[in-house]
Amino acid sequence: MISSQVITEFFAWAPFVVLAAILVVAYIWTRGEKQLAAPIRKTYSCARCGRRGVREHMVPVTLEGAVVWYCGRCAQSH
Repeated sequence: MISSQVITEFFAWAPFVVLAAILVVAYIWTRGEKQLAAPIRKTYSCARCGRRGVREHMVPVTLEGAVVWYCGRCAQSH
């Protein structure tokens, strides 16, 4: 028969043991991965149609002190 002290000790240490096992497995699994060479480029959303594009493909327009970005198609019709 198992004493209540053994059960109490088991349930007291079990979460820590499981957490340590998960951390060890995650470390071993990810230690060989390479870091990304460059960060993801920032994109802007067109104020009219919502199309997303990188800064070089968007047209900034200043309206009442705020900068609004338009895609090339919407900037021509603006």
